[in-house]
Formats: sequence, structure tokens, C-alpha cells
Amino acid sequence: MPKKNKNITLAVQASFMLIAMVSASEAQVENTDSVAALNKGVMTLDARVFYFDRRFDLPDTPPARALTGGGIAKYESAALNNFKAALGLYGSFSLFGIIDRELGAGTDLLQSDNDDIAFLGEAYIDYDSGENQLKAGRQRLATPLINDRDFRMLPSVFEAAVYRNRSLTNTTLEAGYVYSESGFGSIYSSFEQQTALWGQDGLGYIYGGTIVNNIALRGQFVNTLESSGLYRNFSYADINMPVSFGNGSHIQAQAGGTAYQAEDSATMYGVKLSTLVANASLAFVYNRIRSNKYTAVEAGPLYTDWQQGYGNYEPSEALGVQLGFDLNKKLHLSAGYVDIESVEGDAFNLDTYAESVFDLQYIINQASHIRLRYSDKNQSQDSDREDRQDFRIIYYYDLS
Repeated sequence: MPKKNKNITLAVQASFMLIAMVSASEAQVENTDSVAALNKGVMTLDARVFYFDRRFDLPDTPPARALTGGGIAKYESAALNNFKAALGLYGSFSLFGIIDRELGAGTDLLQSDNDDIAFLGEAYIDYDSGENQLKAGRQRLATPLINDRDFRMLPSVFEAAVYRNRSLTNTTLEAGYVYSESGFGSIYSSFEQQTALWGQDGLGYIYGGTIVNNIALRGQFVNTLESSGLYRNFSYADINMPVSFGNGSHIQAQAGGTAYQAEDSATMYGVKLSTLVANASLAFVYNRIRSNKYTAVEAGPLYTDWQQGYGNYEPSEALGVQLGFDLNKKLHLSAGYVDIESVEGDAFNLDTYAESVFDLQYIINQASHIRLRYSDKNQSQDSDREDRQDFRIIYYYDLS
């Protein structure tokens, strides 16, 4: 590892330890004005230990495997005249030398060159009056097409400026500009422009969400700001409403599209019907992609995309079922099965498969829980891609 990167790694590791100690002591210093806002701020440690093992049914293909520890050590000041400031240190560090670093590149727990991840992931100024909010700097986002994908060691974060308005009841309106990102699961250990996808000038977007008579509506439009970018724009909308049959039943519908500059546009739509049966949740899901490959900026909005971003999103039909069980107050089990049929595979990387997913979560105490996840992706005989088995163990500890 280069000396500069090693120093950064050591600094972030030391910062994690320092913030954990300060948070645990809950020390607060009374003062006035800006000093008081700093002293009364909140320090948190979102710590994780992550074991990842993905195996491919291909000859001479090594697994993607890593064991890392880290997470987010963050300080956010108290509000002063509606202003807050925050810094968040992000890190993922290979543990104990048990697993060869050369296997870690495909896990998104280490950088693509197998180095540890260590960087300043959040650094923002946030003005929030309640009805109006303006937040600028390195931050996490939570919209359908641009979100943080927080399901591995680290979330994705963005250099962005966002304005939100909440003056209407149960409604959020949002406009944003995104300049760069930290990569899928923050694997860059920095922020980079996505010039091949977005062009040189980043992205602009508008987003809105509201609830009317228990019906939730969302919509988003994202546009590249430079016409030479590979993609031109992305669109998405969904609805979630209760239905009268069964117990706690809901129906959801979604639609989206990717409009390319030099190719046919892609369209996506889907339906999800969910209900409760005894102490179990049950859902049926369906998605269809037409004409071209569908994509989002940094999200996995499809109801059938259980790997949250892994899929090719080529023209296809997908049908699946999901089950969830509360085995007791601390133990939850979910399982699912989806069948995906590529419908225009000759023009794309044919991806026709069935996937089974099992997810077990156990709450240890108020601050910590553990999660085991296994999935089996079984390609059809006509597919051009490989079978794959995926196993993960994640321990979460939230010190706040």
C-alpha cells in the first residue's frame, strides 16, 4: 500500500476509536452560541463486521471473498440559527489477514485494487427551518433513482446540493444537483465524476413524494447536464395503496424508463401485492423491462431485484414471491424466489435465471444485531452467464 494511503487508513482507524470513546462517555460541555452548538453536537459510530463469500460455477474462477470491519464515525453539530455542520469518516479494513486480499476486489468491501477503504465520506452544511432545507456537500441521498444502497459495509455517498420543501402536508418536494459519487458501496475511497455515464457536468434531478388518503405517491426525473454523456435521462414513479381484502393488504405499482441519446429508450413497469397471513407476510411481485437495458443512477428500484443492483436489467419478465416470519420478538426470517426470463437476449448479455434468497436477522440488544443472508442464482441452459452462490454474515453495532 502506498505510504499516503497507509497514513490515511491509520488516521481513519484512530478516528473511529476516538469517536467511539467520546460517544461512550456521552461527554457534553455547556457553552453559548456557536461553541455550544459544537459541544452539544452528536457523535455516532455505525460499526459493522462483514463476511462476504460469493462463488461462481465457472472453471478456474476464484470466489469473491473478504472479512472486513469498519463503518461510519460521524459528528454532527447542534443547530445554530437552523444551521448544522457534519463530518463523517468512512472505513472498511481487512481483518486479521485471514482471507487473501486478492479475493476481495469483487466484494465491494475493499477497493478494486484490494486496498482498505478510508476517506471523508460526509462533510456538509445543512440549513433546515422545517419547511425548507438546503444541504450541500458530501452526503447520503434517499430518492428512488439516487440512493445510498446501504446494504454492504458502507453506503454510497454523493457530492451534491439538495433543496427540500415540506410546506405541504405529508409532502416532500426536492431538487438536487449531483457532481460526483463514492462508487457502489463507497469502493473508490474517494469521490469521482462518472463522466462515462453522466458527462462532465453531473446530474440534475427533481423528486416529489406525498401521502393522500393513505395512498403514497412518488416520482423522480434525473437528467444529465451535458449532452455528450452516455445516458440522457432517467424517470420513475410509483404508488402504494391499501386494499380491502385480507389483513393489512397493499398493492404497489411502479413504472420507469431510461432515455438514451443514440439508442432506443428502455421502459420498466412492475406490480407488488402484499398481505398478512397469520404471523407471516406474503407478497407476489412482477416486473417487465422492454426495448433496451434499463438503469438507474445508483439504486435498485425493481420489486424483483433482490440483489439491489447486481442484475443486468436487460429486456425481461420477472415473477416472484416473498415470505417473512417473526419467529419470536428477536428473530426474523424472510425468504423469496424469483424467476427471470430474458426476452430479447440475442441483442444483450442473456441473463435468464431463478434466484432463491434466505435472510435471517437476530436482535441481540438495542445497539446490535446480526444478519445472515444466502442466495442461489441458477442460470438456465440458454443463459450466457454463470450460476452463483452468495453468503454473507453481518454484525451491526450502533453507538449513538
